[in-house]
Amino acid sequence: MTQPEFTAAWQAVATAQSRLADCRMTDLFAADPQRVTRYTLDVAELHVDLSKHLLDDAALEALLRLAQAADLPRWREALFAGAPINASEGRPALHTALRDVDPTPLTVDGQDIKPAVAAMQRQVADLAEAIRSGQRRASGGQPFERVVNLGIGGAFWGPALALEALQPHVTPDLRIDFISNVDPQPLRALLADCDPQRTLFLVSSKSFGTAETQRNLAAARAFMESHLGAAADQHFIAITASPDKARALGFRDDAIVTFPQWVGGRYSLWSAIGLPAAIGLGADRFAELLAGAAAMDAHFRSAPPQANLPLLLGLLDVWYASFWGFGSRVLLPYDQSLRLLPTYVQQLAMESDGKGVDRDGRPLPHPSCPVVWGGNGNDGEHTFYQLLHQGPATIPAEFVICAHDDADLPGHRRRLIAQCLAQAEALLGGAPAPDNPHARC
Repeated sequence: MTQPEFTAAWQAVATAQSRLADCRMTDLFAADPQRVTRYTLDVAELHVDLSKHLLDDAALEALLRLAQAADLPRWREALFAGAPINASEGRPALHTALRDVDPTPLTVDGQDIKPAVAAMQRQVADLAEAIRSGQRRASGGQPFERVVNLGIGGAFWGPALALEALQPHVTPDLRIDFISNVDPQPLRALLADCDPQRTLFLVSSKSFGTAETQRNLAAARAFMESHLGAAADQHFIAITASPDKARALGFRDDAIVTFPQWVGGRYSLWSAIGLPAAIGLGADRFAELLAGAAAMDAHFRSAPPQANLPLLLGLLDVWYASFWGFGSRVLLPYDQSLRLLPTYVQQLAMESDGKGVDRDGRPLPHPSCPVVWGGNGNDGEHTFYQLLHQGPATIPAEFVICAHDDADLPGHRRRLIAQCLAQAEALLGGAPAPDNPHARC
């Protein structure tokens, strides 16, 4: 598309926003009784209701035309094809290839990357099962009982979220801990509590240039060597895209798990960085996790625009941040196991879209990304919900429910879901209270 076409599409969205500026959500439902049915998607076992967003069919169509004018279909295919879409680093972002089961070759820089990805997946699966089964043992011949992952950013949030979200499927035979930042207290407490004879450290660092991970590695190694001497080497595994640096730091060849340089940190759960999750869940469960991501990839690539969930969610961020000026959006999982989800999404969204310039380095004339925040929704009702209901700022809220049964504690999950739906309804409808401004929602 040409710049005039993009400008015209942008202006059409701005016009739609002006038209809806004084509209209430209840008006949209009154005008369209079938709104929930038409704005609900079922994708990869997710049931997603988009009907409670502040837009109508005309505004949605304008947003879809804006995506077309921004050449999104071409950029999407470039992403999946391995083109160097990361302009600042001149390389591809091929996290989708990490979970792709299609054996069709994918050529990047003249080489098919699929065999290397398959080899990495086999190494992760084999190592995870060897640690879980006790085949890979500590220096004293005992099975490991504790795994500690040293890594920050994407080397922490993704695996930690996966293990917590899928906790019922995690093996009880191994305790898995994460040490991310350089604050000494968490590492001090862990070292005081662990048995060096039965502890395995995973050191997750793409380049081995991260200062926090380097310092924590040095402290952990000094602690282990003080108890085990040279045998401490058997208690460390490196997960990296820089195997030569790992060898220089003393890691043995059979204790180095590699992944490609093109893996971005915030997308690295799907690579060997996911080894802690594979150890906790088992290779088969980890493969199911990859398959779930691949299913969403396939949907994003093939679904028509008006039914394409990742596209629609991305456009809603553009709609609210760039056209309405809403500075943040809140993510509210009503499930304790998803308490890390807001922070994980923070990294995905704000690290990806947090720049103030476009891909050519020109300053952006509008906000590019909302601040993403949130936490456990039920707990939030007793902390920050008053701001959502009564504050002067409009904050789009995204509610997440997990449909589990209540076998162990009958009624708890049903009550939790009721709380979630009630809060969503209250935010949607509000309460005018003209005679009492302190009660207005």
